[in-house]
Amino acid sequence: MPKGYEVGYDAFTINGRMLGHGEPVRVKKGERVLFHILNGSAGEIRSLALPGHTFSVIAMDGNPLPKSVRVPGLWLGTAERISAVVEMNHPGVWIMGDVGDDDRHHGMGIVVEYAGYKGKAQWVAPKPFKWNYASFGQVQLPAQAPDEVFDMMFAKDNAAVEGFNRWTINGVAYPSDQMMAIPLFHLREGKRYRLRMRNASDDIHPIHLHRHTFELTKVAGRQTSGVMKDVVMVGGYQEVEVDFTADNPGLTLFHCHQQLHMDHGFMSLFDYA
Repeated sequence: MPKGYEVGYDAFTINGRMLGHGEPVRVKKGERVLFHILNGSAGEIRSLALPGHTFSVIAMDGNPLPKSVRVPGLWLGTAERISAVVEMNHPGVWIMGDVGDDDRHHGMGIVVEYAGYKGKAQWVAPKPFKWNYASFGQVQLPAQAPDEVFDMMFAKDNAAVEGFNRWTINGVAYPSDQMMAIPLFHLREGKRYRLRMRNASDDIHPIHLHRHTFELTKVAGRQTSGVMKDVVMVGGYQEVEVDFTADNPGLTLFHCHQQLHMDHGFMSLFDYA
């Protein structure tokens, strides 16, 4: 079956300005600059690099990491947040932008200008790097046993909704004609739950659980701990496990943060018994 329709974009911005417009980020040699970065897109996964510099990631989704981790670039799913420190030790006028040439040429970037330097901003592509959440946590023995495990399978029905893909969780698509569907997952306050998420599609899904924070426990077969988040990207044909404590009674929405996927079924509800 052919894949369904997707959404494309003609323009990208950082802080409301396309690359080359607005004021640059002005820095001085020797400074340590803290960047708080939010992917505010409804449908785009973003990468970010600054030529000649590295990012020391200290927090994700507002939660401190167990350790600071240096990486050559960042990768953020829709609604993810990263806090990272950059040591300004490579003077010049640079483009901090998406590693994808097409998106960067359509505005996804911002100029970083050192004091005393002028001229055209330069871009140099970073060496290829692989983003893996497990690298930001602590290696440990298998996480403590949860009180209950919810197995979740994410699947796609190609072009099933007027040419768009339909998305399902355990074979169920969230009804488009209802504000509130019947909850499929039931929680008891104070209990620890594990979500074992299996992605049976080739799409990357930024998964979000409302009103709770979860701990990453396994990413693509790698054990990890200490990384607390509320959005996690589950790669194509990948498995990710997260644990959370049911500490906020009430109806709770679980969904992919790609708006197009949400619109066509990729949501579910948790409730408290």
